[in-house]
Amino acid sequence: MATISRPVRVLIVDDADESRAILRRALGFDDAIDVVGEAASGTEAVQQTAVLQPDVVLMDVRMPDGNGVQATAEITRRFPEVRVLALTAHDDQGSVRGMLAAGAIGYLVKGASVDDVMTAIRGAGAGESLVDRRVLPHVLDELRTLLQEERLRRSEAERLARSREEFLQVLSHELRTPLTVIGGALQFARGHYLPQTGLELVDAAMARVDDLERMIEGLELIGQGPAGPAVICEPETAVRQGLQGVDPPDRIDMSNEPWAGGQPRHVGRVARELVSNAVLHGRRPVSIRCFRTGATGVIEVRDRGDFSPDPNLFGPFVQADMSMRRPRGGLGLGLFVATRLCELGGGRLELRREAGQTVAEARFRLAKGIAR
Repeated sequence: MATISRPVRVLIVDDADESRAILRRALGFDDAIDVVGEAASGTEAVQQTAVLQPDVVLMDVRMPDGNGVQATAEITRRFPEVRVLALTAHDDQGSVRGMLAAGAIGYLVKGASVDDVMTAIRGAGAGESLVDRRVLPHVLDELRTLLQEERLRRSEAERLARSREEFLQVLSHELRTPLTVIGGALQFARGHYLPQTGLELVDAAMARVDDLERMIEGLELIGQGPAGPAVICEPETAVRQGLQGVDPPDRIDMSNEPWAGGQPRHVGRVARELVSNAVLHGRRPVSIRCFRTGATGVIEVRDRGDFSPDPNLFGPFVQADMSMRRPRGGLGLGLFVATRLCELGGGRLELRREAGQTVAEARFRLAKGIAR
């Protein structure tokens, strides 16, 4: 057991005056324990904890005016350095589950020896957990239930992931077919004599077809799911391939240190969307930097525009339309795809203002090892 350099400061919480008095007298025989106060209810326990700042709260479970479970939850939330140790006459599974779920570090049933209570208090003060052997079967049953629920949740998550991938594959296929036909018809129309207004209309329609095809490609990339740890991405190569066909940035600063677990097409697509967004909606010079920090791969794009991101930009259903135009607010298609590609691998996309610049930073969580 860990050594305590000073007495453990204890707050006794019990609605029975006699129980509190007996505990105070018994604990007084241990020089390593200092009873600093008492409380007769859950509400009073929270108040006394705020005033006395004990190391350990010895908490009854069922009391009037705020029960032990509620008080424990509030104490562990507001005072995370304080340990709560349940000492109660109730050994039913519901009480055990409630107290441990609320954050209690241990659970003792009244009737335990004074030595056991003292040992549990000293252990709680050192951050050690102790559960009364009489309630241990309940704890094991709860653990088994949690493990079973976790397996079910994992199975359901895998099923939903497969359904999502199948849906995106079907959706992209069904969209590509009519777009191919529409694009061919527009190309045919453009090759024949049309008045100027007709040419402008065809060109605008062809641009929208290109946008939709790019969106479909993004959905297909999202549907691929994350890369495995065996996949190696050379970020400079991936980014340069992704930037083909778009207005180039003014400055490129890249390291080609390999990224284990990075999906090259995802990295390239994210770089393309961030640079395109900066060129179209920001102000030059536009720069892109690609580097690795620990187990994270980072793509950082900066421009001199005056865009100031809304804190709720990445919340659900924030965009008024899908136009990518910053003045309309929300995410456009390009940034939406970039965000989801980052999140697939456990990363994130962040937009911020920094030193008079708009900064878009895409992070990709990488595998720990590099298979090279």
